[in-house]
Amino acid sequence: MPTPFFADLVRELAQEGGTGPLTPTGAVPGHRRFADAVPPGVSFDYAVAGIARPEQWEVGTGRIGADGRLLRDVVAASSNDGAAVDFTAGLKTIALTVGAGWFAAADTRAATLAADMAAFDGELAGLADALDAKQPLSTTHGSVVAGEATDAVTVRRGAGWINIPLSALAFRGPDGRYMLNGPLGAAAGGAIEIQRPTDGDVLDIGKDGGQRLRVFADGGAIGLFNVAGAGAGRDGLRMLDGAVAFDIAASEVARLDASGLKLNSGQIAAPDGTSAAPTYSFAGAPNMGMRASGANLGLVTSGAIRLLVNASGGTAPGTDNAQTLGTSGLRWSVVYAATGTINTSDTREKTWRGTATEAELRAARRIIGELGFFQWNAAIAVKGEAGARLHFGARAQAVWAIMADEGLIEPIADGAAPSSRYAFLCHDQWDEAAAGEGGSAGDRFGLRTDQLAMFLIAAQDARLAALETMA
Repeated sequence: MPTPFFADLVRELAQEGGTGPLTPTGAVPGHRRFADAVPPGVSFDYAVAGIARPEQWEVGTGRIGADGRLLRDVVAASSNDGAAVDFTAGLKTIALTVGAGWFAAADTRAATLAADMAAFDGELAGLADALDAKQPLSTTHGSVVAGEATDAVTVRRGAGWINIPLSALAFRGPDGRYMLNGPLGAAAGGAIEIQRPTDGDVLDIGKDGGQRLRVFADGGAIGLFNVAGAGAGRDGLRMLDGAVAFDIAASEVARLDASGLKLNSGQIAAPDGTSAAPTYSFAGAPNMGMRASGANLGLVTSGAIRLLVNASGGTAPGTDNAQTLGTSGLRWSVVYAATGTINTSDTREKTWRGTATEAELRAARRIIGELGFFQWNAAIAVKGEAGARLHFGARAQAVWAIMADEGLIEPIADGAAPSSRYAFLCHDQWDEAAAGEGGSAGDRFGLRTDQLAMFLIAAQDARLAALETMA
């Protein structure tokens, strides 16, 4: 049977029911979407498991259609006695897997291959017997472990035979060394040569007669030579006990040991670095690095400091009121802090409008009626409906709808980006680049709950004031 397409960690949620195609609605945390890993039209093994209805399940062979939906071509097993399951609408997972049928077929193929190999081994044994009968395994010549320069090897050249002295080849001599009578060159014309030692040095490596690298006689350094072939003194590396020294003109410029890399002169700098304030950059990313900024350490991108760390371990943005902590597509899951956040509220920085209007108060009272408990779908997918925690709050789209119904903002419309002058109403869109590695483009509604809470408090206070007036 053909091998089905497979990719690791592909699992999404779905809500549809029925026996037809299912629409993926988003990856389970820690997994990938079908659209990011599976080409449309290729066949793969799938598994559908109910979350809201765990007794409903189905495995089989399917593919992703041009519209992005899972097409259930062949059902292999299911909770419906092997037939297609008429799924109840509700939360379920769909995953790319490997079916048990494929493993069974693979075992059958392996057994067939083993039988074929056994038969082939018998044929090889017969061939070996025939060769043994035709040509002996050894001759009557004596054996030695080393050669001499005067030994000769007979080889075929064209239609005849010639003798080549062993000294023309690399051979093991009586002293146990492999002897070379001349430079070792590459077939393309001697691009690499190991030359006879000169000037008391142990080994020279060069090209076209010019020295390029030298191991010095004392074994304490590796010397490098310039292209013209002139010696570069003791430029290079010295291997020490527990350290490596870097030399230029016989002077140590840097040392690497267990405590790190120490620079005795010079600097490591990106193109925008200076000797007074060098930027230490990452390999392959010269526009990303770090440099000192006064008493702070700054993280740099594109030449500008984005994050500061002071001597006490405190952190701050590189520019006042210009950077976010996280983005709409890359959110922090939980923020732990010993105290609450301090938000700027200085009256000198505000243009005051005043109390809420009647329409705003009506909207606030209606929003209070929308408050309730909820569970996150992603948590249900991981922990189950009984294990996912209960949160309390409002649904952003419901709050937007109430504000629009009171004439305070424009209604949400398909194909148009939502807009609101009220800061507690939020909507963000992002592309794949802003979603980080493995992310995808999307949008999300949100609420600034601290401002919304104050808005609702104002409505409750107005209501209490009205009741006290009536009393």
